[in-house]
Amino acid sequence: MLSLAAIEQFRGLAGARGPLMIATDLDGTLAPIELHAADARVPAATLAVLDRLATVARVAVITGRDLNTARRMVPCEGVSVIGSHGLEPSFETDLLPGVDRVQLGAALERVEQRVISAVPSAFLHVERKAISTAFHFRQTPELEGHLRRALSDLPPELRLREGRMVLEVVPDARGGKDRALTALARQFKVRSLLVMGDDATDAAMFRAALQLAPEGLHVLLAGVSGGNETPPEIAELADVLLRSTDEALEALETIARALGA
Repeated sequence: MLSLAAIEQFRGLAGARGPLMIATDLDGTLAPIELHAADARVPAATLAVLDRLATVARVAVITGRDLNTARRMVPCEGVSVIGSHGLEPSFETDLLPGVDRVQLGAALERVEQRVISAVPSAFLHVERKAISTAFHFRQTPELEGHLRRALSDLPPELRLREGRMVLEVVPDARGGKDRALTALARQFKVRSLLVMGDDATDAAMFRAALQLAPEGLHVLLAGVSGGNETPPEIAELADVLLRSTDEALEALETIARALGA
């Protein structure tokens, strides 16, 4: 349950100068983390409040999931989605980089084969996305060191991104959730901003939001705790630390009610 202080902060955001944008991560923030990434679902109550909020504010989901998967998980027409850590927007913008998918697909295939040859048991934990490949070790933490060694020498067009119990190979493009957040804020000319997240890539979003604050934006940062898996910078940067995806839902409900949605 949210504290009274947190409730007042969310109500204060709702009463700030608009337009308001709510930008949120997906896994670990809206959807509870599951042992198998494919099993993760956004609760129906959370989807419903996103739909309501989209009638009175800009709502965006910025996620490491590829765009098609994220859209299936968040089938809300009024919600903007940016997938693949800022490289797959659901709207037209020249503020985010493009990707050569043919060349990228071949490079990812070579990396996958190299990792599977070096760590055969990793095969069961490979998640091929639209423009990246994730190697999960939540079920088998002992694989982390082997995966890191196999991924230590990536070709120049690729780079490694770390997440909660996952190592992800992504294009070495100037993407990132931080750039995606900035692109959205400028695209929609927002004046107040809520950012929610739980992982290292979300900390980058938090820092980007703080850089927008001097431009006159009212910024509120809400971290979602995932226990020992949550990077310390989430708690360090957050104005409010939520203890679960349930509290994240409660925060969104508080804002929706304050806005009359």
